[in-house]
Order: sequence, then C-alpha cells, then structure tokens
Amino acid sequence: MDTETVPGIAPGQFLDQTIAFALRSARTLRRNAAVVFWAVAFPALFYLMTVYLFVDTSGLSTEAIGVLKATNAVSYGGFAALVVFLNTFSQSLVADIEDGRYAQFRALPVSPSADFVGRFAAAFVLALGAVGAVLAVGVATGATFELRSIASVPISLLALLALGLFAAGLAVLLVSIVPDAKFASIITISLVMLAFFLTGYNGVQPGMVASNPAFVNYVPNALATRLAVFHLVAIPDWSATGLAAPTAPTGPKYVGLLVGYVGVGLVMAVAVTRRSLYRGEVK
Repeated sequence: MDTETVPGIAPGQFLDQTIAFALRSARTLRRNAAVVFWAVAFPALFYLMTVYLFVDTSGLSTEAIGVLKATNAVSYGGFAALVVFLNTFSQSLVADIEDGRYAQFRALPVSPSADFVGRFAAAFVLALGAVGAVLAVGVATGATFELRSIASVPISLLALLALGLFAAGLAVLLVSIVPDAKFASIITISLVMLAFFLTGYNGVQPGMVASNPAFVNYVPNALATRLAVFHLVAIPDWSATGLAAPTAPTGPKYVGLLVGYVGVGLVMAVAVTRRSLYRGEVK
C-alpha cells in the first residue's frame, strides 16, 4: 500500500511522524483514567462476574473448570480489544477534532498514513495490555492455558491485529460521519456490546445465537477469538464443549481471512483519514 502522501516527505520522515503520533497517543491514553478503567479493568471485572456469578461449575471437574475459565478469559480479552479499537480509538480522534488539532495538522507537512499508523500502534499496545490483564486474571482464578504449537502465538497476534485494524477502520469511518464525542461514544459502545453478544460472547457460546451460528467463524471479532481459543486453550474435544458448533476455524482459509481483514481495515482507515480528517488536502 502507498503510505507516503505528502510530496517531499522521505521514508525516514514518515517513520519519524509515525513514531511521533504513536508516542503522543500513548501518553494521552496513559493519562486518561477513564480509558484505563473501561479498556483494562472493566473487561477483567466482567470476566470475574461471569465465571463466579453466572456460570454453574458445581458439576464440573477441576480440569473442565480450568478450560471453561480459559475460554471465557480469551472471550473477554476480545471484548477488551473491541473497547480499545472502537471506543477508545474513536474518542482520541474526536478529541483532536473538537480541539481543532486537525486544522493544525492540515497546515503542516503531515502524512495522514503516518497519523493513522502511529495512533493504531499506540492503541495496539494498549489492547495487548488489556488482553493480557484479562488473561492474567484468568490464570489467577484457575484458568488453564496451553499453546497448541509454535505457531500459536503469531497466529493469535495476527488475530488481534486483524480485529484491531478492522475495528479501527470502522472507528475512523464513524468519526468522519459523527464527529461528536457524546454520540460517537454511544455508538461505539453500542457496537462493542452488539458485536460481543450477537456473536455469542465473541463466538465462544455460539449456542446463544438464535439463527445459524456458522457466521461466527467469519466475522472479525468471533473469528479472532475462536482462533485464539483454539491456539491457547487445550480443549480435548471441541465438539463436546459449549464452543460447538460450528467446528473450530483451523484451516488455512481462516488465516487468509484474517490477512484480508488486515488489508481491508488498513486501506479503509487510511483512505477515510485522507479524505475526511485531512479533507483531501494531502494527496
């Protein structure tokens, strides 16, 4: 993809701008207590409420309880990532629009691509922390994780990247249509909750889906979560758990679909950033 959009900006300058946007976004996110609570603490609390208040484990073996808690921890990790990439990402964009910073950016030799990539890098680091926090709480409460193969970690990271770029692309598109902090927050939180519950807790409880649940192996949030579950949790019989059906998304086509979501999300986000946030003034 062509990422250089400002005439005269060398690759080194593009990298410098990307790093500058990333560091600035990271500082802004770190200082926002509300962001830390909703992106990190809330999903962990949501996980604790589910495994201790809403799930009956009295008839399960210790091994089964460990697997159940692990699948729920991955599910709520996906929920945390959705909060970061949809709500937190859109709020950071809206804050810069409302404070008039984009008027300044447009007057400077700034690359829109560096703007998006830098912001996304900061959000991705926050999402890693949020997902890691939920998994750590899971381990502390008895969740049992086990890598399926040497490829499990890179595939799980690819799943998070695909989910993140697709969701961040939607966030940029939403902000270009609704550049108001209050309404953008309401819409993005609603999207997070709808995506989570309509896919049966990010695809780990497809039995909750009233219609044919086969789509949970294709929509970004459920596909990313189910792939992560497959690679991070040792489930002896996938079909014998609440995860079935459909069967686990294990084939190469599902990894290819994740790569496709990476491309779609990146192209959409950069294009909308150029045309809307920078008003097409930088080609």
